[in-house]
Amino acid sequence: MKPLKDFLKEERLILHCGGTGPELIKRGGVVPGALSCLLYPDLVRDIQREYVEVGATLIQACTFGMNPIYAKMHIPDYDWEEINRRGVALAKESAGGKAYVLANIGPTGLMMEPFGPLTPADAEESFAAQIRILLECGVDGFSIQTFYSLEELAAAVRAVRRYSDLPVIASVVLNSNGATLMGETLEQAYETLMPLGIESLGHNCGDISAERLAELMAPLAASAEIPLIVCPNAGVPRVVEGKAVYDMTPEEFASGIAILKSCGIRILGGCCGTDRHHIAAAAKVLFQD
Repeated sequence: MKPLKDFLKEERLILHCGGTGPELIKRGGVVPGALSCLLYPDLVRDIQREYVEVGATLIQACTFGMNPIYAKMHIPDYDWEEINRRGVALAKESAGGKAYVLANIGPTGLMMEPFGPLTPADAEESFAAQIRILLECGVDGFSIQTFYSLEELAAAVRAVRRYSDLPVIASVVLNSNGATLMGETLEQAYETLMPLGIESLGHNCGDISAERLAELMAPLAASAEIPLIVCPNAGVPRVVEGKAVYDMTPEEFASGIAILKSCGIRILGGCCGTDRHHIAAAAKVLFQD
């Protein structure tokens, strides 16, 4: 396979994998999902292989949240470094040379100053600790996703750029008003992150509709120097016996993917509530003649 950076520069549509965390829970995994790399590795491997089998060429290692700040708060009794190593190893097994493996970097779980205790420097150091391990494992690039704060996202990108020029795909969570929880737009993210060095930018997760996302992202998709990415949830979940249940069918999900494709989004996949069936339906929309 050619280097991921070259692959992303091509004028092509790219199928990203779907969600992992909620799918793991549905199959008997644990929270946080990355802990399943140690406790239920076969589940992680099965989910990732299914995405590759239906045509995804970008899959994520199950390493979301495995920076030391988040991990020490939520799973203090487990070795977060080993979870990162196992997560990449499982993803590489699943990819089998047919897909690129992205290290999955999530937020620290703390609010940035002045709304919380987290400073940009502390955030960057935490991300850097995770990134050093992921680079040792031989990832193809980085998916820095599900960020509500542009300042924290920028800290993660800077941490990658300390050590590597591998591709960075950066995603925020947009609300229907077109901004993150902290009030930052995708255009502001583009202006902030492009000088730091990113290869793709977009949205993941959230409860915003495909129609609204297309409306918000079309102007930037037409002018950006890099491809945009969207990995939406399978609708808004219901809580049943303490678990999130997503009711959006693969066909409904694919209809949303078609809308996003038509507005110029080039990298498309799924997030919470999506499984192999949703991604297979998306593949038909992306690659039909």
